[in-house]
Formats: sequence, C-alpha cells, structure tokens
Amino acid sequence: MKTKTIKNLGVALSFVLAVAIAPALAQATKDVTFQVSLAEWYDLSISQNTITFTDVTPDISSTPATKSIAANEGAVSVRAFAIIIPSASLQLTVKANSDLSDGTHTIRADAISWTVSGDGYQAGSLSAGSAKPVGSWSGSILHWHEGTLNFSFLRNYTDQAPGNYSLTATYTLSKV
Repeated sequence: MKTKTIKNLGVALSFVLAVAIAPALAQATKDVTFQVSLAEWYDLSISQNTITFTDVTPDISSTPATKSIAANEGAVSVRAFAIIIPSASLQLTVKANSDLSDGTHTIRADAISWTVSGDGYQAGSLSAGSAKPVGSWSGSILHWHEGTLNFSFLRNYTDQAPGNYSLTATYTLSKV
C-alpha cells in the first residue's frame, strides 16, 4: 500500500508540475514596432493684407524732388512660426509679382521699402519677379519669431505720373 500511495503521490505531483509548467511552455511572444510620423509645420501671420500710401505735397526742400511717404497703416506685425529639422534654416521672403501699375504707367516695385524690428528680420525693398529676404533664422526645431515691418514709398515727383497704382507681393515662409 505504501508503494501504491507513493505511486499515486508521484502521479499527482507530476500532474501538478505539468499543470504549473505547461502555461510557461505554451506561450508565444511577438515584437511590435511603433512608428510616429512627425510633420513639418509652417504658419505666417501678417496683420495687414493691404498697405496704402497717401501722396504728400512736394516741398522745395525735397531734393531732387523725392520724398519718403510712410504707410497709412503704420507698423505691420509679422509672426513666423515653424517646426523644422534642426539642421535646416527658416527663411521669410517677399516677391512682388510686378512693378506698380495704374494700367497705363508703371513705377518700379523697389519704390516700396521697409525697415524692421525683431530678431532675424531684415530691411529691404520690393523687387518685381525676384524674392527678397525679409527674415532668416537657424539653430532650432521650434521657430517663433515676431517682428514689425514699417513700409514707405519713395515718391519721385519728376518721373512718377499721377494715378492709382498697385501691385501684389507674395510672402513665403520656407526652410532652406
């Protein structure tokens, strides 16, 4: 009987071990790869979409008959925002699509210029068909740059005919 009890105890112990070990032996593993795609982002805000200039009376002290006329809107706020790779630079440019025109006469686009405030912003003047730098920044993933542009028109009384002139300029924020 002792033999039978030991035998039964051995069978029971084997069963308990099999039940305990079986889940450990009956498992499978699987690796899962996670991928995240992060996009570049750009946003450009300019507080005015129309800039106007009002002619002023010439005076005898204007030599040689030119006068700088400030924009009626005053300082124009500009905000450039971007998330780009850190090895790239961020650039803001402007391109006049044409010279100023009233339908009959033209005035060169570079009669419109601007001064700036704000880190990385650059003073300049418009150019028909050519992109001109307005700002540039580097060394970061996150870019948030605020500044102001103060526009002026160089009135030349000797070669600019009276009229209502206009042009459209395109501002572009991009990585370089």
